[in-house]
Amino acid sequence: MEGPETSLVEVREELMVSPGFETLNACSKTAHFLKPISGSLETQLPKLPSQFLSDLERSSFEPKDPPLSIGFHGWRCRASNWSIWVDKMRVLHEPTWKKAGIFDAILNSTYQIKRNSGLVLGLAEKWCCETKSFILSWGEASVTLEDVMILGGFSVWVPLSSPLWKPKNRSKSKRV
Repeated sequence: MEGPETSLVEVREELMVSPGFETLNACSKTAHFLKPISGSLETQLPKLPSQFLSDLERSSFEPKDPPLSIGFHGWRCRASNWSIWVDKMRVLHEPTWKKAGIFDAILNSTYQIKRNSGLVLGLAEKWCCETKSFILSWGEASVTLEDVMILGGFSVWVPLSSPLWKPKNRSKSKRV
């Protein structure tokens, strides 16, 4: 496991607020922050490369072959009573969910993530099928299992550096 000085992520308790529900659904939970982190609001943050951000903001997705239909079939709205159901089940099953490592993922599923189609399409324009990564103006980037685990609050059950299975005893096969 990496030491705190080499870790890319800082974990701490923070007040989490859903957009549009500033006062209703505010709750304190464990949050993961990518370093470097500003010490105060007065400290000026480093500027991000402006070319990439401006490209995404004014992205007008104009495909070369006009009849192209784009759909977001995987971007579903949660069921209307989902949050109510999760609250009821949480009372009964919270210890089990925590033991199974799915508690944070279930709570995360109650938040609504609003789609920004222009941003999604602008980022999709940067995707490179050959390298399975995004080619950005400041370099190449990919999404890792650790990124998904941290952003989604998912459990991976084992440290990311350990193998998923143990190698079989091969001494028997060598004798044959």
